[in-house]
Amino acid sequence: MKKRERVMKKGLIGGLLLLSSGAVYAQSCPVNVPNPIHIDKGNVSVYEAGKPKLLIDDNNNLFINGKQVDLNTMQQQALTAYSDNMQTYLPQMAALAQQGTDLALAVLKDVSNSFDSQAAFTKVQTLVQQLSEQAQHKFYNAQGEFVMPADVFSSMDTTWKTEFENAMQQVTVESISSVLMALGDEMKHGDLDFSQMQTKFSQLKTQITDTVTQHSGEMKVKANDLCGSIEGLAKQEQQLQQIIPQLQDIPMFKSHANER
Repeated sequence: MKKRERVMKKGLIGGLLLLSSGAVYAQSCPVNVPNPIHIDKGNVSVYEAGKPKLLIDDNNNLFINGKQVDLNTMQQQALTAYSDNMQTYLPQMAALAQQGTDLALAVLKDVSNSFDSQAAFTKVQTLVQQLSEQAQHKFYNAQGEFVMPADVFSSMDTTWKTEFENAMQQVTVESISSVLMALGDEMKHGDLDFSQMQTKFSQLKTQITDTVTQHSGEMKVKANDLCGSIEGLAKQEQQLQQIIPQLQDIPMFKSHANER
């Protein structure tokens, strides 16, 4: 039994650890988000103390503390471009998080399809689906609004990273249990001998590694591109603040370079 478990740890767990270390939904970015940013149905708002302090509505009108700010044509065009970019790029963070957990489910599907006992993997698949829901809840509130939390990137480097690593450790442990159960069923029914088991896990390792390497690589590229876009938003905001001075007291982003 111990020898069999060692074989499993070299094959299956190696792939799952690749998944964990390659998780890009915890991708950080050198930008600070001082206050929560809400995006919903064309509206972009910045919240302070649980209330909207700044609002760009779906007609690109600007409101500060509930009062509309009169804008000239140049200011209106600049504000419209900024709002459009915010709505384009920020929700991509939630989409990237979803892709990370979709990758985990794809890996588990590959593993479960290699065994006759699909039911053995139900619990671990449920765990990953719960992880997916938790990732989405980081970015969407109960009303369905996209919310970029305050201090989101520093949280990714600390709290979120720890949460994800703990969750993936639980998934990995449950995966081992699922494979042991499925493997035990096949060996009990005489469908698999030890030599065949070694071959199966060697194939699984290759399959999992290829899947994770390909998709996590693609996701890292997307994460880096998204970070660049968010840094671009921070620079665009600085320019917008020069054009509309009323925005200077309600920043959406602060680059780390400007804070030093």
